[in-house]
Amino acid sequence: RLLSRAAPSPLGRRRLCAGLCLALAAPAADAVASQRALADTTRLGVRSTQDRAERLALRGAGAGAPAEPGAAALVSAPALPAPQANDTISEEYWIAVNRKIAEAGLATPRPGSLNDAPPTATPEPWQKVLEASERVVVLDTPQEAAALNNWEMATPMPEVSPGKDATAVVRTMGVVPYDVQIGARIMSDLTEHAPPTPPPKQTLVDEAFVAQCPMIAFGNMLSVRAPRCGSGLGEWADPNTDRPIMRWKDNGKGGLKFGVDSAVTGNGSVAFAEFTETFTINKYIFDLYNCLGVKRFVVEESIVKLDHMAARAHSTMVDHDLSNSREAIFYRYTIKNPNGTAVAATQLFRMGQDMVNLTTFSDEQVGETLVAVAQRSGHWKRDQWRQCTGNPRGWDLTFPEEAKTTTVATVQDLRVAAAAVITMMAFRDEDASVDGFQHVGQSQLYWSMISSAFTVFAIAVFFSGGILLCRSYGVDKKLRRLFFRLEQVVLPRRPAAVRQPVLHPTY
Repeated sequence: RLLSRAAPSPLGRRRLCAGLCLALAAPAADAVASQRALADTTRLGVRSTQDRAERLALRGAGAGAPAEPGAAALVSAPALPAPQANDTISEEYWIAVNRKIAEAGLATPRPGSLNDAPPTATPEPWQKVLEASERVVVLDTPQEAAALNNWEMATPMPEVSPGKDATAVVRTMGVVPYDVQIGARIMSDLTEHAPPTPPPKQTLVDEAFVAQCPMIAFGNMLSVRAPRCGSGLGEWADPNTDRPIMRWKDNGKGGLKFGVDSAVTGNGSVAFAEFTETFTINKYIFDLYNCLGVKRFVVEESIVKLDHMAARAHSTMVDHDLSNSREAIFYRYTIKNPNGTAVAATQLFRMGQDMVNLTTFSDEQVGETLVAVAQRSGHWKRDQWRQCTGNPRGWDLTFPEEAKTTTVATVQDLRVAAAAVITMMAFRDEDASVDGFQHVGQSQLYWSMISSAFTVFAIAVFFSGGILLCRSYGVDKKLRRLFFRLEQVVLPRRPAAVRQPVLHPTY
């Protein structure tokens, strides 16, 4: 059937059969010649088929009769042979392929993952000295262990040739002398030791630490709003959807508490962070703690006073009218690490200014990378943002793309710290006096100082009065006698050992 389709003419079939016979009769060593013969035979069959199709087409055109039905198909493309039953791949072939793949998998090294055991540490030099040994071949029998504890076999017995139960065992025997072992042990104790396993990366440690606190999710915009309409909680909200992200409130000591919502305990009930004011003499210092009570950042507030400046001027770098100058108060908030290094800071902004920029802080220079831009939303001053209006008032924060860090959205994230600083700035601006100083929590601070001093004074007076009372009634002597007797009963003294005199045989 294949021959009739490939070469319909008798001459073409004979040529094709002759080529196939020549190809099959070629020796196995001459595989290249066999392939060439098979290619030539196929080429001859196709050529004969094309010749027959051309002759049929010319005959039909010359006689004016329609061409044969198969002529168009032969000219266009030869028919493809249908697959036969013996054309499928056998099951044995697939079994062999799977076996080869399995063998290759056993030889391929396993890729590393985070669940793999840490690599073993390299032995230290002195540890190598202590573990120096050589391999020796010993002869053990099953009765050796019992013979060591048998008193009947304590007497040395004559040597017996190893029996059939004896087994040759390879063991390690130490070759380090005792004096070398003592010196190596001393030097090993005096040498700094490497950890048994390599320490984890700082990124993994940070993620494991911050995973114990709640995490928040927000985009590149955030709105800080005050408590309003009878609510005692302020909020951080998404300005696009008004979704509350964080709640905040006054802690009564000049600081703020931040919390997230919980479906079980209510809004703002889960602790997230806290701003507390630190007692200082000439500075305003605030510590930012996470939910575990660990200090993450220190925020310092600086106040700068200028005697003469225009009413609406925000910088001396730009020319302004000095005819109507007045006293101006400027602020700056600096975010620092617990070790004192500055991380970010705001620019010097004037009291009542509507826009504040916060940038990274590097080498005592502000303005390296923009972290956040805070814009006042609405027309309001001081504590007017607590009024229950149709549109909520507050500060809208915008975070650029370069402000995103590798840390998750916890207190360690600089964007969260920037939002907390803006919240503290707006909260302290509510009670700012004419001189620029905020007195929020000042009464609580003074009361804590007075109460502490009064407590110490009361304790001192109580002890002094007790001592005078004991002396006036002679209680001190009675107590002294009581404690001496108690000491004799509980801690008796041992009698001194009396040395006997030497007895000389003669004098």
